[in-house]
Amino acid sequence: MASILNIVSGAPSGALNIALNIADYLGKYYKSEVLLRKYNRAGIDNVIVVKDRFTIDYIWGLCRYLERQRPDLIIVHGYSTHLWTKIAAALKRVPLIHVEHNTEKYTPLRQLLLRWLDRYTNIYICVSQGVAAHLIARGADAKKVKVIYNGVAAEQFQVKKIPHGDCFNIGMTARFSRQKDQLTLIRAVEYLYHDRKLPVRLILQGNGKYKQRCIDYVARQKLQEVVTFATGPIIGLLPQLDLFVLATHCEGLPLVICEAMAAGLPVIASDVPGVAEIIEHGKNGWLVPEGNFKALAEQIEMCYSQSRLPGVHKVAETGSQTVLTQFSIDKMRKSYKEVIDGLLKSSIKPDG
Repeated sequence: MASILNIVSGAPSGALNIALNIADYLGKYYKSEVLLRKYNRAGIDNVIVVKDRFTIDYIWGLCRYLERQRPDLIIVHGYSTHLWTKIAAALKRVPLIHVEHNTEKYTPLRQLLLRWLDRYTNIYICVSQGVAAHLIARGADAKKVKVIYNGVAAEQFQVKKIPHGDCFNIGMTARFSRQKDQLTLIRAVEYLYHDRKLPVRLILQGNGKYKQRCIDYVARQKLQEVVTFATGPIIGLLPQLDLFVLATHCEGLPLVICEAMAAGLPVIASDVPGVAEIIEHGKNGWLVPEGNFKALAEQIEMCYSQSRLPGVHKVAETGSQTVLTQFSIDKMRKSYKEVIDGLLKSSIKPDG
């Protein structure tokens, strides 16, 4: 039985969730193990952790692990984990699949490394066409690039809505980071509440280093009764909402949108690569310019004013169908296995 080593950073993230899901599925057909780089902050059971006190430390530790275990294939997720993993894989001659989850901002040095390590990369899997174009522009061989959309188990998110009175509840789930744009959403809700006098409420779910900045803004603007902060899984938030919003500056393929659609919610999101491959404006959701709180507020007001009309419900229903047909977890899993089967059978070795 072929042995597959799945490598990803140990910090909680969408990439980690996808990596674990794929590793679990592959375990039905191969010997499939998970190795976490640096730490195990997510508390995952039955995984190996290779420390990363500094980059060479990780490469050296991974080389030693590869010498002992001799896997037939490495699947590595996430920037910059893939760069350092490729160096170890090249030294130990292990075929490798690189999964790219986002439109990452490669530094000049890391872009140079990406191009040099291309010869040691058998296949790139990108989670969207936008991510693929971004990666190719930075030096990945286009002939090696395949697009496999991330998927969700839609039935898990088909939850019963919790009644919450006359307020129009808006929610967003995302880590508080430079990439995400919770502050634009807060400003949109502030405008709707103060200037348009709408009974809106906003729940922001997640953690991260930019959370305090948002909390401070809410306090300065005296919005504590309008904006609340929460943690926990998205499945706990969705039943409370009338509308889901993802304000963001860049994305790979944001599964939170698919999860909200699966729950039957109307969705508004920033018009950036990755997002625009899920949402067709006016058909299964709505797109707004990134960083524009007035445009976002106008779209939210439309959803509020027409929330009891057939049009908004039709868009939400189409969104649910989009997830079932294009972004199912079964489709994602089978696509990965097909790529892996082909690579293992072809006995392709990295160049160099």
